[in-house]
Amino acid sequence: MSSRGVPSLLLLFLLGLPLRGGSQEYSPPVATYRFGLSLNTGYNGELFTLFQLKEFEGKTIGTEPMTRQQFVLQAQGAVPSKANPEAVNLFKQYEVRACVHPDDADGTRFLRDCDVLDQLWRLRFWEYPFLLAEGQHPGKGWSENRSAPSPRQLLLLTDYGMLYLNDMARGENVFRLLRDVGDSSWVDNYRKGY
Repeated sequence: MSSRGVPSLLLLFLLGLPLRGGSQEYSPPVATYRFGLSLNTGYNGELFTLFQLKEFEGKTIGTEPMTRQQFVLQAQGAVPSKANPEAVNLFKQYEVRACVHPDDADGTRFLRDCDVLDQLWRLRFWEYPFLLAEGQHPGKGWSENRSAPSPRQLLLLTDYGMLYLNDMARGENVFRLLRDVGDSSWVDNYRKGY
């Protein structure tokens, strides 16, 4: 190796080291992912839509609809997810009891579905909006209006980041909403407006 090559190698080596004296390395911002939920009819004819959101510097730059099974498995940490990279059971973390396997003491038992998702239509409608087969009776919805929550009910939904009917709950708010939809006292307040 020539004597000319040694300073070049030394320079390359020094460029790879962090600077001393309190300076920090610059790392460019990266996009993050989290779950989203909308009360709009969407994917697979459900009366809600689940999403994986891509966010950058506080703004949503991408939305990818998910099936309810994809959402349930990813939120439990049963399958890999960009919105749940640590594979935490988010239903357990946020106490969405209806979505936690009753025998999951060690964190290895998962559900394939979550029944509380079947209640989401009730937030928006006072009657089930689709034609039912003979013998099916889903019960009454919780909305004060035929096809949309009342202004008072929308005010309650703002606590989950849903400022408008077509808005979306994001991240932790998705799981807080699912937990509360499974709570009879919260539902009673939503229906009657105490």
